[in-house]
Amino acid sequence: MNQETEILKLLQNVESGMGRMETRMDVLETKMETRMDALETKMEARMDSLETKFDSLETKVDKLEAGQVRMENELTDKIRALFDAREVQNDVNERLLSSLERVEAKLDVLQLETAYLRRVK
Repeated sequence: MNQETEILKLLQNVESGMGRMETRMDVLETKMETRMDALETKMEARMDSLETKFDSLETKVDKLEAGQVRMENELTDKIRALFDAREVQNDVNERLLSSLERVEAKLDVLQLETAYLRRVK
């Protein structure tokens, strides 16, 4: 019985050790769950923050795109107006040149007449 008692004590020690191991495992599991919950909460907060920043960036990009479209439209209108004004100015210049040519022709005629009259006198 001596051996049986020793075996029984060893089994009790093993069982006691197993109980302590289970307790430690439970404590470790609880700590891990707590840490995981904390990490999950932090990650959710960071994700929410990133989503907010992303939404803000999207809003800014949308505003920039709208401004760019508006500027492109205004620039196109202004360039058209400049080309129209240039065409009008070209027409005016052509009329002025035509009038100037007529005046020069008349002046030439008057010079010839004046020269003729001087000779006749």
